Amino acid sequence: MANFLETPSLLSKGVYLQLVVEMKLLDDAIIRSNEAEEVLTHHYDAIGNRFIVPWRKVKGKLRRLVLEKQRGLNIEENCALKDELCMRCPTCLLFGGTGETSEKGPYGKQNYNILSRVLGETFISTGEVAGIQNYTQNAVGEEDLMTGQALMTILTVPKEIVFKGVVTIKDPTIEMASVIVDNLKRLTRIGARSVEWGRVETTIIDARLSDRENISVYNLLQTAEVQANDISVIENLPPVEEAYNTLNNQIPAMLKHLIERRVPEKEKRGKAKEEARIEGAEAGEE
Repeated sequence: MANFLETPSLLSKGVYLQLVVEMKLLDDAIIRSNEAEEVLTHHYDAIGNRFIVPWRKVKGKLRRLVLEKQRGLNIEENCALKDELCMRCPTCLLFGGTGETSEKGPYGKQNYNILSRVLGETFISTGEVAGIQNYTQNAVGEEDLMTGQALMTILTVPKEIVFKGVVTIKDPTIEMASVIVDNLKRLTRIGARSVEWGRVETTIIDARLSDRENISVYNLLQTAEVQANDISVIENLPPVEEAYNTLNNQIPAMLKHLIERRVPEKEKRGKAKEEARIEGAEAGEE
């Protein structure tokens, strides 16, 4: 049986915490890719036409929430997306980043990368596509109070649609689990123009700790039987404030090992480059 790791690990230990998440729309939502008049749907051979929310949209929102909460706890307050990542805080540990993305950050460009420990998949609606809500947007003139020409048509996913997805934490500690669980519950808006659309209610309905990823929402939606859900594995997690601070204190030790391993390599490359330069100069003198 798999167990939570005691401290964050630089190398994978093959432990996966999978959280089955349901998001219920409390308001119409704009779930689109690029086009303004587009709602994302997909046809699956086994389950038919479904509304979908790409994982990148859920992950982007979740990362911002984790970072927002972190700043509120006065932990690396200057860490920010996209190219101002500090590469040394709980958010960077969980969601990853590259040295290039830290170039303008509070500590400058780093010579290491961090792989994301939060994995996911497309969120799929539990029911087939039955209808798409259509809105026309107008602008009212201040002088004559006339709308005139319609500005655009907005297509939305109707309220009360339920999406199901799986969020996975790779090599989790109980502190990592606490941070992600707490912020998933804080996820209350999704999609484009979320200042006015896309209110959701997010619930974790199942949790599994295993040595592999053995849950997929696509397979869950094909199962007619009622699932025996269990969230006991994420009960008794430490308070999220405590989890952030513990993680923040554990990260330097992990990064020290990473940096120490990288620096000699960098020194070797610099030495080899210098030797090649000298050899080239000597050859030119001959």
